[in-house]
Amino acid sequence: MKRLALLLLLPFIVATSAAGEVNWPDALKGVATGDQAWLNKTPELAAAADVKQAIKLEDALSAALTANTTGALDALSVIDAGKWPHMLGTDIVCGVPVEAPATVEDFYQRTRPALLSTDKGARCLWFLEATYEEWKADKARQVK
Repeated sequence: MKRLALLLLLPFIVATSAAGEVNWPDALKGVATGDQAWLNKTPELAAAADVKQAIKLEDALSAALTANTTGALDALSVIDAGKWPHMLGTDIVCGVPVEAPATVEDFYQRTRPALLSTDKGARCLWFLEATYEEWKADKARQVK
């Protein structure tokens, strides 16, 4: 019985120890630059990420939208299809970075053409457009 319990728990123990072995600076840089090998590992990274790492991973995926649009969108489709402890996926990655208002316009101007260049980008483009319009409306209200 003890052996059966150990056998059933072994995958969780191995997964937990492997999660601690992620070189997060390299992983985040690889994802942000659109490196396909790192984008393919996004589900593994999402499963291992704590809250801070998940936020940084979503930021890296946002950057990857212009560096490797198709690869980033493919990674997002996997993230969107699963349940991850701290990742929301398209809802966050494709929206304008409202926490950094100085970069909103630049992000929008770089990301929109990249998403229009592929037929896979419709959902992400919808979030980008919606959050950009909301940001502009908030900005206009603040001026009044």
